[in-house]
This record gives sequence, C-alpha cells and structure tokens, in this order.
Amino acid sequence: MEIGLYGNTHGQAYRGDTDMFLAHTSIDQMQPVRVAQAAERAGIHSIWYPDHVSMPIDSTSHHTANVSGQRAYQPRHNMLDGAVVMGAVAASTTKLKLAPSCLIAPYRHPLADARQFATIDQLSNGRVMLGVAAGWMDEEFASLGQDYQDRNAQTEECIEIYKRAWSEDSVSFQGRFYQFENLSMDPKPVQKPRPPIVYGANTPAGARRAIRLCDGIYPLFLDTYSDPDRHAGIQDLIRREADKIGRDIGQFLMLCAATARLTDADDADARANPRRTCTGTAEQVIGDLERLAQAGFSLVVCMIDCPSGRLEELEEQIQRFGEEVIPHTKGITPGGEWQPVV
Repeated sequence: MEIGLYGNTHGQAYRGDTDMFLAHTSIDQMQPVRVAQAAERAGIHSIWYPDHVSMPIDSTSHHTANVSGQRAYQPRHNMLDGAVVMGAVAASTTKLKLAPSCLIAPYRHPLADARQFATIDQLSNGRVMLGVAAGWMDEEFASLGQDYQDRNAQTEECIEIYKRAWSEDSVSFQGRFYQFENLSMDPKPVQKPRPPIVYGANTPAGARRAIRLCDGIYPLFLDTYSDPDRHAGIQDLIRREADKIGRDIGQFLMLCAATARLTDADDADARANPRRTCTGTAEQVIGDLERLAQAGFSLVVCMIDCPSGRLEELEEQIQRFGEEVIPHTKGITPGGEWQPVV
C-alpha cells in the first residue's frame, strides 16, 4: 500500500464534527515546493493538487466531499494553480509522482490541458498521474461561461481527447463540444502509452464513467468519520460493468483520499470514541489504513488535518508519517482483484 499527500495549495485542511474544510492560508504558509520536497524525503508516493479557477463568494452548490453538503472553501480564498505548481515541483523533486485532485475537465479546453500535463510529464521524466472529475460548483461553471448541466458529457469528450493527444501522431476529434482535425500535439508524454487517468467519483454514474473511460477510480473519504467499506457498492458495480464490456479489472486502479492526523497516545483525538478517520497514534492510523487496503485501495491520499493552519505543523505531520506509518504501510497488500498502484 502507498500513501499520497493532498497538496495544501488551496489552504491547510482542518475538520469539524462531520465535515472537512480548507483554511484561507497565506502563501508563505503554503510553500508548495518545500512541502513536496518534504513529502519525497518521507517516502510519500505522490502529491495531489486541487483544482479551481474561480471561487464564488456566495455559493449554494452541494460539496460532494462533505456529508452536510457545506463547501470546504471560505468566501475569499487563496488558491494556487495546480498545473503551474506541478511544473515547479517537477523541477525540484526526482521520485514523487504528481497529480491533480482532480482536474475539472470542462473548465479549460482539453487540448490546453493535454499540452500542460504532457509538459509536466516531460519535466518530471514520467511522473504524472491525471485525476479527472466533472466538478460540483454550479456558480464556478457560470463564471467560466460553461453549462453545469453539460459537465458530465463534456468531461467524457475531454478524456477521449487527452488520450488521443498523448498517443496519436495526427489528432482529430468530432464531438458535440469539441471539433478539430489533423493536429500535431507534440512532444508526447514520457510515459507510454500515456499517463494513467483516474476518475474522481463517489456515485454509480461516475463509477460507470471510470470503468468505461479511465484507468482507475478515486473516491473520497474526506468527512470526519468514514466507513472503509462505504464504496463497496460502487466496486461491485464496476465489476459488473467490466464484465459487460470485457474489461480486466486486474488492470484497473482503486485509489482514494482520506483525512488523516497523527497524534500522541494521550491526545483527545486518540482517545475519542468514535475516533476520526485515520486519526490517532501511528498504530491506530495504520489500523485504519489496513482496513482501507482490505477494502481494495492500494493508494490513500492523505489530506492532513492541521488545525493550527501553520506550515510547520504540516511539515511535522509529513515527517511523522514518514517515520511512523509509511515503513509499515509499504508491507500492506491491498485486497481485491484491482491493479496495485506503482
């Protein structure tokens, strides 16, 4: 089993009684290159960066990561661009894999995104994983001149265009939203045939899209208390869909994201009952991660709970995960027939 890190480029994370939130964080408390280098030293597998273009000050959109639907962001919120940060991190690290969590495909033209992430794959010598999703904030779609109701169909076309742009010598596409003929999209990514694409989804419709179009699925356990088997129904659906289309799920990735925090044994979070997901002593956190592995997940991207909002707290948590957790999780074998992440 591998451990990833949810990037802090949209602020430091913290949890309430049921939901997760991101604090409006000053840029000097983000330091994304420094954080990525610390993650690499700790043996973290990959770092995953959130994606927004604008942040509506007022929003009634249901946030899919929180059981209450309350959005995680503040009305005024510092956000660094994920692709730009990934370019800087690519030049500052050597092993750490890089991914968006998740790229909201309809926000930008898919040829532009294909170009950006092929560039990052080149700069990192083949370390890109592409997390893709359809988005959830109606008001943000409106600000970008996009139709929220079309987002799923548009995302499907974007995924197909990424694949063609990364693998075909002459790139053409005729769809409902995008049309072009006989384009050069070079250089191609370092990875062959292309970087893996995982679909960010918690729903049956998203699961069907993942198995039809992508190399894996990436659901969320970001609320404060999460059942490791929450997505068993989605996994069963993927198995059925794979049978229908003749796809081998042994070549399909099962990844997830979860909130996490390491504490000492005398900390209230370690003694709480119920205890917050992936929170407590190293032994307790490893136990939660083992249960996620038994549920089939070979990579858990940890959104580390940092209630102080300080960079030093995040760096301390990363170091502790590297010393107390990762040496043990490396020996955990995930359950199920799914392809393990590498």
